[in-house]
Amino acid sequence: MSVKAQFFKYCLCMVLNFLICIILIKTRSCNVKQTVNVTIKHQPQMPHFSISNRIIKNVESEINILRRDELEGGTIDLQKSATLLQQISNVCVKYKLRTPLLKRHFLYNAEHKSLYCWIRKVASTSFTKLFSDMSNRQVDHDLYKEVDFLSPESLKDLQRFANNNTIFKLLIVRHPFQRLISSYRDRIEDNSKYTAQSWLYARQILHLSRPELFRFNASGGNILQRIFLADRRLKVVPSFREFLEWLLKQSPDHDDVHWAQYHTHCAVCNVRYNFVLKLDEYTFGEINYILTKLKLDKNNIYLPRLQRTRTGITNFDTACKYFRNVTTNMVLRLYKRYKIDFEMYNYKLDKYLHCAGAKN
Repeated sequence: MSVKAQFFKYCLCMVLNFLICIILIKTRSCNVKQTVNVTIKHQPQMPHFSISNRIIKNVESEINILRRDELEGGTIDLQKSATLLQQISNVCVKYKLRTPLLKRHFLYNAEHKSLYCWIRKVASTSFTKLFSDMSNRQVDHDLYKEVDFLSPESLKDLQRFANNNTIFKLLIVRHPFQRLISSYRDRIEDNSKYTAQSWLYARQILHLSRPELFRFNASGGNILQRIFLADRRLKVVPSFREFLEWLLKQSPDHDDVHWAQYHTHCAVCNVRYNFVLKLDEYTFGEINYILTKLKLDKNNIYLPRLQRTRTGITNFDTACKYFRNVTTNMVLRLYKRYKIDFEMYNYKLDKYLHCAGAKN
């Protein structure tokens, strides 16, 4: 074969390979778009509900950003992320939810063009520290107070950031029951330290479950001395069941931030989040993706084990032990209280019903 013929054959092969690559990329992109469009097609139509309509219209925009990131090498599961964003939108429509913005619940960094809603007991300490470092504050203690420095300057600014496509908006969640138990363990059960939650709520909890503590007793001291030590740490620790019995009688509208519902705390139906990380099933690829979107060098950033606290990791096995002294009826009532969070992020109840060991 002549040199000219060989050259012609080589060029033809290169052209064919290039065409095949283009076809494969477009096919993959179309498949994802088709999956998302099918989901949108079957969602309820609510033409008169302006907030939800805006969310629905914008979901495709956020998914397009995810699709672009994936094609550029972002280590994310595009279909999983797109489905989750659409599910959140669907639930907002289904329940006609209005979720007002609260400035103090968000951290913002202008240089890194990022907005994050903190949720207590969902890696909030790690990510508050990260945003603090991004602002060159480098604070290692009193991270709760950092919120005052890192939140947007005004509600108007927050509203503008929430609808800006050039700002990366991050939300992190975990199974509602695991988060609730983690909050109980850290803020009520662990009496090695003073907590505002034990000081505020222990008396209410015990008044409901152990009224005898509050009866007049000339030799027993006042009620504070019976329940608390001199340094305000708990002397009498309410059990998890006692905590739940009290919680189920409270209005969710006034919940402490450690067990408030995700959708109300983070204005989920008003903020166009770009990425939702499920803490109980995250991958290192997803963490690296978040760090990249935050414009950080993942090789220079250390995030500790995100579910570990002073009391240890609260995973399903740990949570199941706490439910052994809880009735099935209580678990169902607790699920009803957090039902919207369950539905938004596709969390399941079944395993926890099997954990419940007490008789109704």
